[in-house]
Amino acid sequence: MTARRWVCSLLLAPPLVIALCGPVLAGAAPQERQSPFGPSTWSPFGTDRLGRDVLAAALNGGRTFLLVAVLTVLGAYAVGFVIGMAAAATPRVWLDEALMRPIDVLLCLPSLLVIMVAALRTEGSAVAISCAIGLALVAPIARFVRMAARRVTRSPVMDALRMQGESRVHRYGGYAVREMARPIAADAAVRFTAAVYFLASANFLGLGFDTTSTDWAVSVAANKDALTIAPWSVLLPAGLIVMLAVGVNLLADDLLGDPRAMAVRDARRASRRG
Repeated sequence: MTARRWVCSLLLAPPLVIALCGPVLAGAAPQERQSPFGPSTWSPFGTDRLGRDVLAAALNGGRTFLLVAVLTVLGAYAVGFVIGMAAAATPRVWLDEALMRPIDVLLCLPSLLVIMVAALRTEGSAVAISCAIGLALVAPIARFVRMAARRVTRSPVMDALRMQGESRVHRYGGYAVREMARPIAADAAVRFTAAVYFLASANFLGLGFDTTSTDWAVSVAANKDALTIAPWSVLLPAGLIVMLAVGVNLLADDLLGDPRAMAVRDARRASRRG
């Protein structure tokens, strides 16, 4: 494993472990409330504004945050992928235009404004906010998939496969999957970061989960006024969000980068060392 991959794994492991196993570990924390923004009897991170242990709150606040982000990206990619592939594969110009012009309109809408409207109209429904975030992600996903798919569907290799006419669906699909898997996976990592950003922004603004929730973004917003007297109540959940977003993107870049470009980069680094 390369040093870069070690760094990515070290960044990504804490928020994932806390999000997946945190509620179990938090069961050992004291249930009674303590003094707000004071020392805690369970961890060295102190307490938050409600007298809850900061570490226990962080352990409980990641699972819902991560689950909502992942499901939002999967739903948005399911819709955007279908639209982008249909637009790229159709030989009819009018159908391509009919599919992509509404996508262009969505791209013009401020994403946070759409999320705020959905939150206000539904009184902060987490489902509505997730749908609004998904709607904001559909447009760039559809544009990206269309661009990636057009390069494949109109390539000389695909033309040769059409001329052969053997096992059309199997051979077309196999070639398309091989060519599109890497860019699609890399783009999915970027969209996951965008979903984390939108979800954290909505919760920070008080539009998402309940303000007494242990959600990481809610904790940052609720305790920000006590940054100087109880810094861990803000720095711990904020750091977990940053580590999650940065770790996912760095690991995706390392795993899904173009092998030829990575080989050239490694060769340049080796020549500099030599």
